[in-house]
Amino acid sequence: MTKTVELFYDIASSYSYLACTQIDAVAKRTGAEIRWRPFLLGGVFKSTGNDMPARIPSKARWMLGDLDRWAKKYDIPLRMPSRFPILTIATQRALVAADRLFGQDAQKKLALALFTAYWADDRDVADKAVIGEIAASVGLDAAALLAGIDAQETKDTLRANTDEAVSRGAFGAPSMFLGDELFWGNDRLDLLEGALAEKG
Repeated sequence: MTKTVELFYDIASSYSYLACTQIDAVAKRTGAEIRWRPFLLGGVFKSTGNDMPARIPSKARWMLGDLDRWAKKYDIPLRMPSRFPILTIATQRALVAADRLFGQDAQKKLALALFTAYWADDRDVADKAVIGEIAASVGLDAAALLAGIDAQETKDTLRANTDEAVSRGAFGAPSMFLGDELFWGNDRLDLLEGALAEKG
C-alpha cells in the first residue's frame, strides 16, 4: 500500500523551509511518497483568522532563536531575509506551473532552490526575473514557466490547493496530511515519521 504525504507549503514560511529540507529523508526511511502541494499561506491565515508569529513581538524574538537552533540541527544555511514578510503569489504560482508543465520532481527542485534563494541568499523570490533565473538554474524552461505563472489554470489550481487545505483543517505551514491526519509544523516531522512507520 502506497503511503502518501501531502505537503502543503509556502516559500514565505520559514518552518516550511526547514521541513522541506528534511522531508525526502523521512520518505526514504519510511517508503512514503511525498506529494508537494503549493498553497498561499496568506490565504490560509485570512480564512482561519490566524496570523504569522512574527507579528507578535515576543513570538518574533523567540522565533529567531528557534530558527537558528533548527538550522544548526539540520546543518542548513538560514538567515532572516531583508524582505520579510514577502508576498509570494507569483512564487507559488510558479511552483504550480512547474508541476503542471514539468511534473512533481521539477516542482520539488524549484521549491528547494527558491527556499534556499530566499532563506539563505536573501534574494527577492517574488520577482519574476529572479524566479526565471532560479528556474533556469535547476534546468527548467524559464520562458515556459514564466508564461505559466499567469495561466488561468495555474491561478485556479493554487486557489483550489489553498481552499482544500483549509477545508481539511490547515491553519499554517507546513501542513502535512497523512490521509485525514494533519501534522503541522517542522517540529512534527518525527511524529509524521512515526505514523508512517506504523503503516509498515
